[in-house]
Amino acid sequence: MRSVGRYRLDTWDDAAETTLHASAGSMDDVFATALTALLLIARGEGGDGEVAAEPESSIAVPIRGQGGDYAALFTELAGDLLAQLDANGSGLGFVRLDGLLETDTGYSAWGYALGAERGPKPVLGLNLIGIPTISHGGDRTSLSVRLRQST
Repeated sequence: MRSVGRYRLDTWDDAAETTLHASAGSMDDVFATALTALLLIARGEGGDGEVAAEPESSIAVPIRGQGGDYAALFTELAGDLLAQLDANGSGLGFVRLDGLLETDTGYSAWGYALGAERGPKPVLGLNLIGIPTISHGGDRTSLSVRLRQST
């Protein structure tokens, strides 16, 4: 199975905050890796790992976002994804992006959260803190974002 990207989660601090780091070979793949990591973290399975190519799934829940830059776009996608996780349960476990386009006002992206039907509520509620940082180096794109557990 083809690897999409890798992610790493720093240790949670006393304020119930941490940083998620993701890297992949393209902007599409780093977004898919970081968003999939958010699903795994919310399910209580997050830490460090590799996101492989799309697994079999029984449901596909649409997600979309728009933003003036890549950081704003990721924030919109993550917000939509976390709302879908709350609505559909923790059976969701993988994100596939079907499009990421530059528009007149920034960027637009869409795709699906995939997984098994329903599932229990997520173990952890998550909120993004601040603005994600995105960098390009060689053949890798990296994304880091601060997370806070919510009650």
